[in-house]
Amino acid sequence: MPPVFSTIRPTTINGKDHTMTLEQSIDLAELQADMAFDAYLAAFDEDAHPETLDSLETEALIARSRYDDLRSQGLGH
Repeated sequence: MPPVFSTIRPTTINGKDHTMTLEQSIDLAELQADMAFDAYLAAFDEDAHPETLDSLETEALIARSRYDDLRSQGLGH
Protein backbone atom coordinates (compact mmCIF):
# COMPACT_ATOMS: atom_id res chain seq x y z
CA MET A 1 0.00 0.00 0.00
CA PRO A 2 1.55 3.35 -0.99
CA PRO A 3 1.76 6.13 1.57
CA VAL A 4 -1.28 8.37 1.66
CA PHE A 5 0.64 11.53 2.46
CA SER A 6 0.53 12.60 -1.16
CA THR A 7 -3.26 12.74 -0.85
CA ILE A 8 -3.24 14.88 2.28
CA ARG A 9 -3.10 18.56 1.50
CA PRO A 10 -3.40 21.68 3.63
CA THR A 11 -6.96 21.88 4.79
CA THR A 12 -7.83 25.46 3.96
CA ILE A 13 -8.87 26.15 0.40
CA ASN A 14 -8.94 29.75 -0.74
CA GLY A 15 -9.60 30.83 -4.24
CA LYS A 16 -11.57 33.14 -6.44
CA ASP A 17 -14.56 30.81 -6.54
CA HIS A 18 -14.42 29.20 -3.12
CA THR A 19 -13.21 29.84 0.39
CA MET A 20 -13.64 27.20 3.08
CA THR A 21 -14.91 28.24 6.44
CA LEU A 22 -12.91 27.28 9.50
CA GLU A 23 -15.60 24.71 10.34
CA GLN A 24 -15.29 23.14 6.89
CA SER A 25 -11.50 23.10 7.24
CA ILE A 26 -11.82 21.36 10.60
CA ASP A 27 -14.20 18.78 9.14
CA LEU A 28 -11.86 18.13 6.24
CA ALA A 29 -8.85 17.80 8.55
CA GLU A 30 -10.78 15.33 10.69
CA LEU A 31 -11.68 13.27 7.62
CA GLN A 32 -8.07 13.30 6.44
CA ALA A 33 -6.86 12.22 9.89
CA ASP A 34 -9.36 9.37 9.92
CA MET A 35 -8.36 8.28 6.42
CA ALA A 36 -4.65 8.35 7.29
CA PHE A 37 -5.25 6.31 10.43
CA ASP A 38 -7.41 3.81 8.50
CA ALA A 39 -4.63 3.43 5.91
CA TYR A 40 -2.16 2.76 8.72
CA LEU A 41 -4.44 0.14 10.29
CA ALA A 42 -5.04 -1.56 6.93
CA ALA A 43 -1.30 -1.75 6.27
CA PHE A 44 -0.74 -3.09 9.78
CA ASP A 45 -3.40 -5.79 9.20
CA GLU A 46 -1.73 -6.67 5.89
CA ASP A 47 1.60 -7.06 7.71
CA ALA A 48 3.20 -4.35 5.59
CA HIS A 49 6.91 -3.64 5.59
CA PRO A 50 8.05 -1.81 8.76
CA GLU A 51 9.17 1.23 6.75
CA THR A 52 5.71 1.49 5.19
CA LEU A 53 4.10 1.24 8.61
CA ASP A 54 6.42 3.93 9.99
CA SER A 55 5.60 6.21 7.06
CA LEU A 56 1.86 5.69 7.42
CA GLU A 57 2.03 6.21 11.17
CA THR A 58 3.90 9.48 10.64
CA GLU A 59 1.31 10.62 8.11
CA ALA A 60 -1.51 9.75 10.51
CA LEU A 61 0.19 11.72 13.29
CA ILE A 62 0.71 14.74 11.02
CA ALA A 63 -2.91 14.65 9.89
CA ARG A 64 -4.11 14.33 13.49
CA SER A 65 -1.90 17.23 14.55
CA ARG A 66 -3.31 19.37 11.75
CA TYR A 67 -6.83 18.52 12.89
CA ASP A 68 -6.01 19.29 16.53
CA ASP A 69 -4.44 22.64 15.54
CA LEU A 70 -7.47 23.67 13.49
CA ARG A 71 -9.86 22.50 16.17
CA SER A 72 -8.06 24.56 18.81
CA GLN A 73 -8.27 27.59 16.49
CA GLY A 74 -12.01 27.00 16.18
CA LEU A 75 -12.48 26.79 19.92
CA GLY A 76 -10.60 30.06 20.33
CA HIS A 77 -13.08 31.99 18.19
